[in-house]
Amino acid sequence: MDKNRIIVYVTLMIFVLALLFGNLGGITLTVLALAALLVILWAKRAYFYFVRANRIYSAKDRSRYPQAMAYYKKTLRAGISPKYTVLTATILIQEGEAEAGQAALEKLIRDRYITDEAIKGQAKSALSLIYYMKKDYEEAARLCEEVMKTKYRDNVLYINLCTYYLALDHLKSFRKVVEEFSSQRVTSPALLDLQVVYHMLSKDFPNAFAMEKALFEKVGRFTFADPYVHMAQLWIHYGKTDEALQMLRRAIEDVEFRPVTILSRDFVQTLIDRLEDEQARAQALADIDSDPLSIINGWLPQPARGRWIPAPEAELEEACKIEIAAPEEEILDDKEPETELTEEDEKWLEAHKDD
Repeated sequence: MDKNRIIVYVTLMIFVLALLFGNLGGITLTVLALAALLVILWAKRAYFYFVRANRIYSAKDRSRYPQAMAYYKKTLRAGISPKYTVLTATILIQEGEAEAGQAALEKLIRDRYITDEAIKGQAKSALSLIYYMKKDYEEAARLCEEVMKTKYRDNVLYINLCTYYLALDHLKSFRKVVEEFSSQRVTSPALLDLQVVYHMLSKDFPNAFAMEKALFEKVGRFTFADPYVHMAQLWIHYGKTDEALQMLRRAIEDVEFRPVTILSRDFVQTLIDRLEDEQARAQALADIDSDPLSIINGWLPQPARGRWIPAPEAELEEACKIEIAAPEEEILDDKEPETELTEEDEKWLEAHKDD
């Protein structure tokens, strides 16, 4: 239970006891009631800040994001439940306000009174993003590995740990994580895309192509660049430069790039520029296809040596014939922070809709 809720309960208890046993006069009782109301409103201010921030953030109007971030910071300073602390800190980190988010998560993780395995797991997974941004992939992976030692699992944990293992070139560990989540029903676009990466790095390009193609047919548009770039890599493997460029250009158009991202807008644009340059194109194609892991990690590939030859057309034709079961209807966009309001939030928002 968070401290503000305790304050509310204690205030209500004191007011009720005073009302029952205090033998107070009308004026005194009114003053006490007003004082109790002010204390309760003060203790609840964090939820007011959170709902205001969430309303702005959920509207997807980036011009107002600074206002939302200011409210989210006020939320953390005022103190809110562990669940909302993790959510608020995660949003701040993903939007480039790392310092405020990091401090809140570290405090929560140290709190010995918080024993909920899920909350602690989510907090460590979110905190790992800080170290990923600093390119301390070992520490980022260590935090997620601590969570993997518990029974707690979620899509974000799998995505983050896979990302760190790929950056560390720990492909055996990466494959183990993919195989674990693949043993269950997978509906997350990010996890389905990681299955494609699994096949690409295993040089199973036909299945990788068929899976990514099926994912695009089902989802259509993504909020993160990875599927577009991976599909472009697969088109390049088969020597289809125009199709690859089309995918990369779609990434620039469709994706709302954030400070915390594997594939940045600048990186995607650099790939486009190299492929559009007729003099540099042959080398760019060879580099991209010869060093797929660098591209997956958002790094420019190492120069390829020797003559590059795309995979035969017959292989692409066979890949197009592979039938992949379409993803389930319940698609989870887990690259976005979950900002859906609870019933408690909705009640607060309704009460303050005219503020």
